[in-house]
Amino acid sequence: MNPVPRLRISTRILIALAALSIGLLLVVPIWRIDMMAPQYPEGLALQIYHDRFTGDVDKINGLNHYIGMATIHNEMFPEFAIMRYAFYLLIGWGLVVSVVGRRGGLFTWLLVLFAYVTWAMWDMYSWGYKYGHDLDPHAAIKVEGMAYQPPLFGHKKLLNFDAWSLPDTGGWILFIVISLVCILWFTEWRWPRKEGGRPIQHVGPTGTAMSTAVAAMVLMLITAGCGVSTTPSVDFGKAECAYCRMNVVDQQYASAIITQGGRTYPFDSPECMVQHVAEGTIAEAQVSGWWVCDHARPGTFIDATTALYLHAPTLKSPMNGNTAAFATEEERTSAMKDHPGDALDWNAARTLLTSR
Repeated sequence: MNPVPRLRISTRILIALAALSIGLLLVVPIWRIDMMAPQYPEGLALQIYHDRFTGDVDKINGLNHYIGMATIHNEMFPEFAIMRYAFYLLIGWGLVVSVVGRRGGLFTWLLVLFAYVTWAMWDMYSWGYKYGHDLDPHAAIKVEGMAYQPPLFGHKKLLNFDAWSLPDTGGWILFIVISLVCILWFTEWRWPRKEGGRPIQHVGPTGTAMSTAVAAMVLMLITAGCGVSTTPSVDFGKAECAYCRMNVVDQQYASAIITQGGRTYPFDSPECMVQHVAEGTIAEAQVSGWWVCDHARPGTFIDATTALYLHAPTLKSPMNGNTAAFATEEERTSAMKDHPGDALDWNAARTLLTSR
């Protein structure tokens, strides 16, 4: 009788780490729905944790009232009361598989993970369908034949709102865990160990090589899933300034804001950018990154909060803020020879441009 192959030590360690990482879903948002409309340029966001809704819940409820949709509240989701126990089960199952070290156990855990995701997506679809179709017949605004079911995944147009439904941090973590478990199971199935821990002698990855490759993949997925802010992309000459509505043309003064939701707002100058936030069109809490073009390197965006500024009457910015940004002190000092003026940091420059 052939012995049942045991899992590699490296596989068992990765299984344990994957199981424990599911615990993060108890503290981070799992899913999010973002909505954009002309009257809400900064966007509205609904984040879903394992036990509650957060984000712009009150604003969304206020809007939905006019079209007859139900009020969003935690009690409408009875699953919130049991979700933590589902995660406890997934974590415990994975740790048991790590300790027992059997391939069959790994496969059952993979099936359970897929079953959980299938149930969660079906449950979310069912809730969204009921939420978007069961409308108050006495609503102030009624559109014949219109339903407001939010997208299950991806984008959907709802009246003048663009709605996106995508994984949040926890959703990406779960995706990484399932991807890792799939790779581990396939590797152990394709290249199993013989009794005594000696691998079968044919072409296949070693335990060290497999662990390195999987760890690298996990690191890349975590980096992609964390939503790290990147430099903005602005189509010069075609993009419209979000504040003054002029085309963004001058690549020495162009600026941009990236919001927490990942949306980029272009501006034709730093003064437009800071005024846009000062007037409350975009809440400061929604700003993920402030960016300005390097005056010495036109079209190259640098972090506005660490840039060095020069305010001089001879610097003619598009909206007469007359303030340029530089990446280095040497470049700012060189520019001051042709444009005598005041050297400023981010806070001073922002105060100056806001008070105009």
